[in-house]
Amino acid sequence: MSPLATVWKLERHTAAKHQVLRKYLEAWLPIMGMGINSRLVLVDGFCGPGIYEGGEPGSPIIMLNAFLKHQLRERISAELVYLFIDEDAARIEVLREQIEGLGKLPDQVRVHVETARYEDAFGRVLDDLQIRGSNLAPTFAFIDPFGYSDAPMTLTGKFLQFRRCEALIYVPFPDIHRFIERDGQERALNSLFGGNEWKHAKPMRGRARLQFLHDLFKKQLESKCSLDYVRSFQIVAKHGARGYHLFFGTNHPLGLHKMKDAMWSVDPVAGTRFEDSTNIDAPTLFEPEPDLGSLRDALIEHFGPEPFTIDDAMQFTLLETPYRPEHVKTKTLRPLEKDGKLEVVEARAGRKRGTFPDGTRLRFT
Repeated sequence: MSPLATVWKLERHTAAKHQVLRKYLEAWLPIMGMGINSRLVLVDGFCGPGIYEGGEPGSPIIMLNAFLKHQLRERISAELVYLFIDEDAARIEVLREQIEGLGKLPDQVRVHVETARYEDAFGRVLDDLQIRGSNLAPTFAFIDPFGYSDAPMTLTGKFLQFRRCEALIYVPFPDIHRFIERDGQERALNSLFGGNEWKHAKPMRGRARLQFLHDLFKKQLESKCSLDYVRSFQIVAKHGARGYHLFFGTNHPLGLHKMKDAMWSVDPVAGTRFEDSTNIDAPTLFEPEPDLGSLRDALIEHFGPEPFTIDDAMQFTLLETPYRPEHVKTKTLRPLEKDGKLEVVEARAGRKRGTFPDGTRLRFT
């Protein structure tokens, strides 16, 4: 894509990102918008024109439709404030047309479209809140820059310091790998990583360099953005290209749970797949019928012969593995009990074999 292009072809990896974005927001909106929150903010920091050459919707339209076409739309009571940012005026003009094409928006939906750099526009919002001593409403930000030079870690950290804020960030590590030794990259990479530790990757080659950069970005999100939970998801294209990652950051385990649900629910997109790459040495591919052998092994290694509760096993699976808590009971522990490799130490009266109600105490044998 030319840097000056107004509308361009939808690439496979972008379509995959958009499916995850839609699936997650379909879960996030009712959770956050049907309770005590009177306002939600949704930010697309590099929104583009909202449409592709083939007529496919862009990320800002997908974000709007996640609410407009939601089956629980009538029960989502929060005001929804959308902030769409792009520095190209021609793209913004096309986006305005796409939004108008959706028809009259509900009164609870407010859309702000800005021709500006992400760093400037969103930075002004945060600066204003800081000056007024106000809090940012629960916010989800999709940060998918055209390249890697315009999404500073300092701004991401400033935004994620607010409670109940989450981000889905795309990082093209192969591009960084390719240009890291070129002159003129220092400012952009210092901004992206929030410091100059990335320079340690310069003498590295191949996979070692990619892994270092990946792990550094994850570490910086955790430390500089004060995030409790960060997981990365690698897009695996049909031709085998790797290194393109989505990072999800949240401070709530439910957010992590729903993002994992989104990843596991996404069907292959024209040959594109996802794998959990948080532990880059042991990636786990998201498949309809996954091999849960590594989850079984991780549970056995973590708990050993000591008793544990089913709740412990579910939490460990959510926080420390690529798998979902839903993978634990029926697909992992039930076969182990059947084979005599799992003992039920304590359970409520009337428990049926192969079931694990809350509070059940277990032990691997």
